[in-house]
Amino acid sequence: MARAFVIRAFGTKTDSSGKKIDFERVHRELIDPALKAAGLGGGTTGELVEPGNIREDMFRLILEADVLVCDITVHNANVFYELGIRHALRKRRTVLIKGGPASDSTPFDVLTDRYLPYEIDDPAAARHSLADTITAALKSDRATDSPIFQMLPTLPEADPSNVVVLPPDFREEVSRAQAAKAKGWLRLLSEEVRGQRFQWEGLKLVATAQWDVQDYDGARRSWEVIRETYPSDVTANLALANIYERLYRKAKQQVLLEASEQAIERVLGITTNRKQRAEALALKGRNQKTRWRLEFGDLKVVDERRKVAMNRALIRSYEAYRDAFFEDLNHFYPGLNALQMGTILLDLAGSDAWNDAFENDKEADSYRENLEEQVSSLRSVVPTSVAAALRRMDDSDPDRVWAEISNADVLFLTDAKRERRVINAYRDAIPQAMPFAWDATRGQLALFADLGVQADLAQKVITDMDGRFADRPPGERARAVHLVVFAGHRVDAPGRAKPRFPGLQENRARVLIHEAVKGLLDDAHEVVVLASAAPGADILAHEVCAELGLTSIICLPMPPEDFARFSFENLDTWRTRFLDLQSAHKVLVLSDREGLPRWLHGSGVDPWLRGNRWVMEMALTWGAERVTLVALWDGKKVGDAPGGTAHMVRLAEDAGTVHIKRIDATQLVR
Repeated sequence: MARAFVIRAFGTKTDSSGKKIDFERVHRELIDPALKAAGLGGGTTGELVEPGNIREDMFRLILEADVLVCDITVHNANVFYELGIRHALRKRRTVLIKGGPASDSTPFDVLTDRYLPYEIDDPAAARHSLADTITAALKSDRATDSPIFQMLPTLPEADPSNVVVLPPDFREEVSRAQAAKAKGWLRLLSEEVRGQRFQWEGLKLVATAQWDVQDYDGARRSWEVIRETYPSDVTANLALANIYERLYRKAKQQVLLEASEQAIERVLGITTNRKQRAEALALKGRNQKTRWRLEFGDLKVVDERRKVAMNRALIRSYEAYRDAFFEDLNHFYPGLNALQMGTILLDLAGSDAWNDAFENDKEADSYRENLEEQVSSLRSVVPTSVAAALRRMDDSDPDRVWAEISNADVLFLTDAKRERRVINAYRDAIPQAMPFAWDATRGQLALFADLGVQADLAQKVITDMDGRFADRPPGERARAVHLVVFAGHRVDAPGRAKPRFPGLQENRARVLIHEAVKGLLDDAHEVVVLASAAPGADILAHEVCAELGLTSIICLPMPPEDFARFSFENLDTWRTRFLDLQSAHKVLVLSDREGLPRWLHGSGVDPWLRGNRWVMEMALTWGAERVTLVALWDGKKVGDAPGGTAHMVRLAEDAGTVHIKRIDATQLVR
């Protein structure tokens, strides 16, 4: 959600003729409705900043705003001072409005700027026009609406990310979710951060974490939200180019690869930064490589694969990687890929298919001569680039492991005769705790083996490393997961006016839950249950799972001690059962403090509703073959309090992919 900020006079002011103008009415009847109609959040002049330097906070709001609306009806010094700050910092999306009739003329410095007129005595009449103008400003690709940037086009625009401060506890929560590889938790944060003052930098942090935990669909949605408001954001376009290609490999939908290419071209058309251009060109090479591999991936015979593989797509991929490397020699990744693709090209240059890839034999011979020189150069330069990168990194750098793997890849390409040295390099580079790193590396080595290029060495490395990462005996097969979310009513508190789950009906409730869960079991699926631990149906569900030998995981919206204080009050027996469950179950905790994290204070979010959304998001991103909500529910659409069973049912219905199995809770009071 894009955010706006409004610069205007406060209260009632007079123009030069003494005419009174009620700017609070203008805001109430014109500006605020227009912002809401345009789908913008926050950022009105009523948004008060935290205690501290008011001027500093005001400057931040002016700089951060995705759209700024400024009322220039009267000669108000503060208004024009703040407008000047905006014009000096940001190129675009400043919308001017001016009421009439008024005696104050437009100052000379903004005399030529376009503004939206409105009637002082009927400001509401212009709200649709203002909403349309704001929407157009958001979508416009106009270079600038600032007179400063119009006169000084080479002046660099201020980058809001340089002043945005992410709340420490938000960073910490993203880090916890990332460490837990909790895709659903990150998706929840992706939704919750929208509309916050720090939303764009916060969303980038979440999207990066989503990529790290391989939630490519979630990362795609997060980056697309950013790019919707900032189409020229280089980081977003590079990320999406990467994500679209990764999704293409899975879905084989040509539109995804085309979207990746478009994102790359945006970057190349926007930036002159050599590092960013190198990354974009490297992605271009990878897209070509992806297309190329699909052409022979299904062929079974090496000679057939070699014949089909020798084509222009291979040449284009090599050239794109080489161009990327020479754009920035410190960016070793495209250099390594250029060396890999060049090595394959040279090996295939001796085949009959080589000449067929060119217009004539003379061109083929000339290209081969140039290729030999280029690959020889890469054999000298790429190892140096990788070694330099390793010297720049300390042991805690998360990218170091990939640089170490690249160093092993370089040895594979340049020192193939020393087989044991090459194998040991891969062994030393890839930690056993990172099997996914071996999966990524294995794919490239398998390509060499499939094409008969240094095939013996590639296969020896694969055989050795596969042995290290074999984590289950041959023939053992994991069953598909049936993920069950359980929700149900709390046991009635003493003196409840209208019974719903009387304590005397506990055994009846246990039987109903047992029958419902047992009915989901089959030989083809492993059932895993997610449930909170409130007194009543939740605790019974965990106990039933233990009886049936099923894995159940306790999901709490806040730390156990805070949850217990809120949930059990005088229910000492239930509290004891809750404590016993903790000792024998995995416990997932959303917030590290009572209620909401500090970064969500003032958002209006309810911690119990948040807890339900978190559990449902986790279920939807679990990777389960089937997801079912089992609910001990009386069928009433509105529960006693936020975050109850009725809310969880609504979430399951809204998801559209969750099966719902209701246990009729009215049986407990008949």
